[in-house]
Amino acid sequence: MTAVERRGLDAEIAQRGEELAALLADSVRVPSVTGEERAAADFYAAWMRGRGWEADVQELAGTGFAAGEETVADRANVIGYPFGRPTERDRTIALNGHIDVVPVGDPAEWTHPPFGGARESGRVHGRGTVDMKGGIAAALIALDALRVGPGRPSLVPVVHLVIGEERSGVGTRLALASATPPAAAVILEPTGNALVTACTGLQFFRLETSGAAAHSSAPWQGIDALARLLVLRDVLIETAARRSEAFTHPRFADVPTGIPFNIGLLSAGEYQAAVPERASLTGRIGLMPGESAASVRDAFAAALAAAVGDDPEEALHPHRLTWLGEPYPGWETPESGALVRSFIRALDDVDGVAELRGFTAGNDAGQYAERGVPTVVFGPGETALAHTAAESVAEADLLRAARTLACALRGLA
Repeated sequence: MTAVERRGLDAEIAQRGEELAALLADSVRVPSVTGEERAAADFYAAWMRGRGWEADVQELAGTGFAAGEETVADRANVIGYPFGRPTERDRTIALNGHIDVVPVGDPAEWTHPPFGGARESGRVHGRGTVDMKGGIAAALIALDALRVGPGRPSLVPVVHLVIGEERSGVGTRLALASATPPAAAVILEPTGNALVTACTGLQFFRLETSGAAAHSSAPWQGIDALARLLVLRDVLIETAARRSEAFTHPRFADVPTGIPFNIGLLSAGEYQAAVPERASLTGRIGLMPGESAASVRDAFAAALAAAVGDDPEEALHPHRLTWLGEPYPGWETPESGALVRSFIRALDDVDGVAELRGFTAGNDAGQYAERGVPTVVFGPGETALAHTAAESVAEADLLRAARTLACALRGLA
């Protein structure tokens, strides 16, 4: 792309700043908590068609991917074609964004209504602004600006707006099963407009222990399931810590660990005056780029088995470890490749310097990477604000993201 073409593209996107912020605000006003995404799918499909794009609404019901989903009916992806449908000879680049958002939580915690799409002090507020309707809006405006400019990207853009990323990744699995894998992929998760070339994955799990109930006046007559669980909790933490110490990678040098381990839920007992008969915890295990999830599962299961070897209660009350859902694989894209180089040039032009980093949040990027697709993650907004009552994104960052995406796509050889 010549300097003249780049200035023209910048000018085109700069004129669309108000449209970009309004698109994001309007999309936030369409609630799309996981399992209830259809209204958002229809919103995006209508936006695309209203600008002359082709768009398919890809139903989940009736496919082999519906099994295991809590809700199936009236859920759909949107597959968008800003430059028309690619032919068999075309090489494509997928721009992936998930349209589902997490629940609001306590509405009283929100300064702005979570689905109000408020614009205040140069920011758009509400659930999904960061994760990840902001990235979607920036990509849609960038692609629409490319349509009116000279030339055409060397890789034909196809937009995958998918359901269910927050729980299972079902939407991206459905999208990838319906077409030939793309030649490259950009996942529009919030990275603060930095470029992510390496991402660690995750595996969710549940650990359960059992015991025997007893009245709290004679706890020695029971078997405390929580006490047994807490012993195994320590084993999980120690195993994760050893793995973290062994993992080093330059793109994760700024965080305490690139493969976070976390326990998010803990429950035990049914009554305050009784020894708990059951206890459970649920959490996530980080996966290194390229690491086999099966080998990690085996390692954690073996550590737990070794810890209960001398437990006299284990025979009658065995612990149970369950792996929840499909793992999100870790991955890494070579930074010498054409996709990364094009983003670096674009970031140098837009920001003056390209920031590259690793990403510890599981996302749909791994589904492309494990198919051998060169993949990066890039989008506006800070991950720390996602899933919080303070979720919001700066309109200036949205515009920077749109400029970067347009320049990277147009300059991709």
